[in-house]
Amino acid sequence: MTASSLVNLFSLNTGSGIPIYRQLIDQIKQAIRMNLLKSNQQLPSVRSLAGTLQINPMTISKAFAQLELEGVLIRKRGVGMLVAKQQQGQDIAESIEEPLNQFIQSARAENFNDEDIITLVQQYLSINTKG
Repeated sequence: MTASSLVNLFSLNTGSGIPIYRQLIDQIKQAIRMNLLKSNQQLPSVRSLAGTLQINPMTISKAFAQLELEGVLIRKRGVGMLVAKQQQGQDIAESIEEPLNQFIQSARAENFNDEDIITLVQQYLSINTKG
């Protein structure tokens, strides 16, 4: 997966109050859970990903280092960062994927951008976890 195609996995929200490196960590873990990133798959270099996402390379390095500490990624000399073998994702159930795609399409039809959609979902998640 190239840096430019990997960028589609990320939706960074600079106004969310969640640090960018933390958003990257969460989104990489989510991509693995959803089987969008697979075991032994190489991630783009820090420099390449930072350029594509237009963020500071140190932010990418911090996220990669944390994921390496957690055993989610492994650093292979001469190759770069790889998804650790023990990380196994699962396909999204069709009963979840179809309504999710419909929701995103409906939100975009109402002129919501990706950050608005994420914020909306986060708000509803916080409401539903408190109840």
